[in-house]
Amino acid sequence: MPRRKAVFDVLFCILFASALGFIVARAALAAPDVMVKIDQVVVLPASSAVKLGAISSISGDPRHCMAVANVPIVPSNSNVTKGLILQSIKSCGLKDFTISVIFPGDMKVAAEDPYLNAIRSQIAWPWKLEAKSGDKIDGEILDVSKVKVGIKNVSVKVRTKDGSVRYKRFQLRWIAPMFTAARQLEFGKILEPDDVSFMTSPCRDERIPGSADDLYGRRLKRSLEAGEPICGCDVEPVFLVKRGEKVRFYSRAGTVTIETIAKALDSGALNDVIRVVNPDSRKVITGQVVGEGVVMAKEESS
Repeated sequence: MPRRKAVFDVLFCILFASALGFIVARAALAAPDVMVKIDQVVVLPASSAVKLGAISSISGDPRHCMAVANVPIVPSNSNVTKGLILQSIKSCGLKDFTISVIFPGDMKVAAEDPYLNAIRSQIAWPWKLEAKSGDKIDGEILDVSKVKVGIKNVSVKVRTKDGSVRYKRFQLRWIAPMFTAARQLEFGKILEPDDVSFMTSPCRDERIPGSADDLYGRRLKRSLEAGEPICGCDVEPVFLVKRGEKVRFYSRAGTVTIETIAKALDSGALNDVIRVVNPDSRKVITGQVVGEGVVMAKEESS
């Protein structure tokens, strides 16, 4: 009997060690919150700084990706190194989520093509811009046709070596870190966290939401396919409070919450800050929309 117990104890220890090793391995292999894949060729615009999202592809948790994409990278002597990128990310103080950075085997750095820089400078586009031309024309850049984000074709006016003025045509691709549809979404859908993902994608409009919170609780103005970017023009607010309507207004006095009936002076969607007026005192107060017909007093900063 003691011998059987000893064998049982040994087997239990082996199984326990195996299970512990499996748990540790799973934790080590857990996917990061944000994945950053640095481009094989890092293209540096003429400006002194470039955003991380302009020299990489970014994907992962929508709550954190845009903050990572906006990390500024300041080239040193017109050069960007792996160490500089990692130090730039570290110095931004991003916390409470994990970031994985993947570098290519042979990262190269190149200055932006003068034609591309002339096109970009019209609208100060901060992300990736690709331009291809089949015209074998070269010369001094004189002018660029009107450009807006999403436009597919542009012409650059140049003076060639023989003094003639010609037009060099380009096909454009605008690429940016974008919030995207996590699956097929129908027109009129009220966006929730599970509806939104994030990845570097082609862009068709300059109105790129700066935060996932700019999308949650908003209504889609058109249907989207899975993976399709969500631009600011694709959503509209869902007003939970409408101007002129009565609302339940909550304020705090110490540990006590006070409820009163007030009148909304503005319309507001979820988390919007609006004005309400107390019908008795006629005092105008600022509050945040927290539900349908419900406003919470905005706490004053001390």
